[in-house]
Amino acid sequence: MIRVLALDIDGVLTDGRVLLDESGRESKFLCFRDIDAVFHARRQGLVLALVTGEDTPMVEVIARRLEISHVYRHAKDKHAAIRQLSRDLQVPLEEIAYVGDAPKDAPALAAVAWGLAPADADEKARAAARLVLRQGGGQGAVSEAVHLVLTEREKKTGPQGIPEDHLI
Repeated sequence: MIRVLALDIDGVLTDGRVLLDESGRESKFLCFRDIDAVFHARRQGLVLALVTGEDTPMVEVIARRLEISHVYRHAKDKHAAIRQLSRDLQVPLEEIAYVGDAPKDAPALAAVAWGLAPADADEKARAAARLVLRQGGGQGAVSEAVHLVLTEREKKTGPQGIPEDHLI
């Protein structure tokens, strides 16, 4: 059973775009469906984590907004970060789902029980994932991932708990 859902930020919680103003401040967009899904997942007992290659003030802003305390910043090696998350939480990789969109996410996607990639993820991430989501990054991918994980927790519906209509 999946106990931890780890999320990349750029390309998963966001659509991967960055808005820079004339003073260099950056802005990113998050989907309210995804924000609501994060809070719903936590109420259902799922542990959430952020695993990002970034180490900017925006990471802290997003972590605070989503009330996620397990944050792995500057994680250029996502596989190593996921293994560290597993050790820190004392949860085996077989009980972790990870949503990632980039080539550097591929080893982590392959290492966990449920590697999930947004619909618009890079080809390497999609190939490494157990499942390619129907929604894109920043456009409901996190909401879809939460729904799938919580469905698995309630009832096994297909191989390894993934609903049959989502299998690739």
